[in-house]
Amino acid sequence: MIRNCLLLMNLTFLHLSLFSQRAVDVSYTQDSKGNLVFTCNNRAFCTYVLTVNFTTFQNAKADHVLPYEAEVKPGINKLFTVSRDGAGELQIKYTSSYQKGCLQPSLHPEFIYILPIGPGKETQVFEMSKMPGLDGQDSGFVVRCKMQPGDTIFAARRGVVTAVHTSSAENDAGAIATDNWNSVEIVHGDCTFGQYGVFKKDGAFVHPGQMVEAGTPLGLVGGDKFGRGSDVRFDVCYYRGGHSILLPMQFWTKKNGKGKLKHGATYTSEHPANILSQELPPAPKKKTAAPLRKKKG
Repeated sequence: MIRNCLLLMNLTFLHLSLFSQRAVDVSYTQDSKGNLVFTCNNRAFCTYVLTVNFTTFQNAKADHVLPYEAEVKPGINKLFTVSRDGAGELQIKYTSSYQKGCLQPSLHPEFIYILPIGPGKETQVFEMSKMPGLDGQDSGFVVRCKMQPGDTIFAARRGVVTAVHTSSAENDAGAIATDNWNSVEIVHGDCTFGQYGVFKKDGAFVHPGQMVEAGTPLGLVGGDKFGRGSDVRFDVCYYRGGHSILLPMQFWTKKNGKGKLKHGATYTSEHPANILSQELPPAPKKKTAAPLRKKKG
């Protein structure tokens, strides 16, 4: 995730196109006063933390503290401006790197999740050790709910789909252990990420950039009788230092209400309206018509 770019201030700029498919791409333009305005394009569907380091910074000044570090939201973000400082030739060399997530995610440890299975479905729940997660991050599906082949996996919380990886057929073919878990990742409003698996090959119903509500069907569960069987695996984490940090969760289940799940216990899924609507924006207030005044006479 490193890009090097060299600028010699003689009105000739070098732009590298080798990394045009990066999730976050840093570039610059020259304004009418000859200053360099740095921007970035975040092509992903979640916030990233961007760092820009200058290894060469001669006869130059910036309007922001360097090295630059800030959150960048999806789309075009203005970063900072570099201008000439002194009579000599301005020489700049910089690198940029980025990581998924926020500088200070607003964690909500008391949030109540629904089980990622259909309402009324009964499941046995197990805790799991860490496994490789999306994009090579140190992550794992720490909750595993047994399901039946053909069952649907549901969103446990409101958010935006950030990644869908459902191209592997290994688990459907009976692989007990594989690094190619078919997964869906969803970013929540507090900059935490929910990761779901294991999906059937090409079995996702959703796509990156799609807003989903708690209880939205995400896709069909994978696995078969020759492997461990069909199950949904779910964790919630936030990203820091290039790694994912797993968070404890509490769930709403029928007859038990909210609470932490016990390893090996059996639960029945329930999707109450008040749990599904925890993060919905408030409904707009209805305007009341002013009472009609009777005309005199």
